Amino acid sequence: MDATTALFELLFLLALGLITPGPNALTCFAHSGIFGKKSNVSLIFGMVIGIVSIELIIGLLVNSLDGNETALIYLHWIGMAFLCAMVVAMFKIDPSRIKAETEEGRLGLKTGIIMQYVNGKEWAFVIIMMSQYIEPLGGGLAGIGVIILVTLITCVSAMIAWTFFGDRLSGLFSNEIYGRRIFQTCGILLSLLLISFLIRGPNV
Repeated sequence: MDATTALFELLFLLALGLITPGPNALTCFAHSGIFGKKSNVSLIFGMVIGIVSIELIIGLLVNSLDGNETALIYLHWIGMAFLCAMVVAMFKIDPSRIKAETEEGRLGLKTGIIMQYVNGKEWAFVIIMMSQYIEPLGGGLAGIGVIILVTLITCVSAMIAWTFFGDRLSGLFSNEIYGRRIFQTCGILLSLLLISFLIRGPNV
């Protein structure tokens, strides 16, 4: 795989991840809807710290396993397991609880960081990205750096967008009918992504 193809695939993967609302997007959306746009500044900053730290950890792990096909295959299937769990979660989400779970209080830097480490979707996408695209995008630290840079630009932009949507459309995702349809659609999209990576298999 050449660098251009890898970059386009990485952007497509990120786009799919960002339009299917996970914990980060839903938290930004609901928190903004309750407390206003400015309340998300420290929350998003914490998310950025968490995302970068996880990508560094996974990136360095994948890079250190270069040549160890068995370990990389295991890592690939761990990512698939996380992604499968997210597919199931999308079909089980109760839209009416989204806002209620955020109303307990304002969230900030620490919450943004901690969320990344308990976010199954985050781990799934990072493992897939790092195991698939480090080598095509330059290999080693260069490849890891490119992935982190592209991820940060797209993810921060998306979190800001979700923040503004939340400020204007705070009742959409928590609506019993429309919310459930949205999450079911997202579950289908993630299912298709899971199938595509199952067909491709580990990139070793």
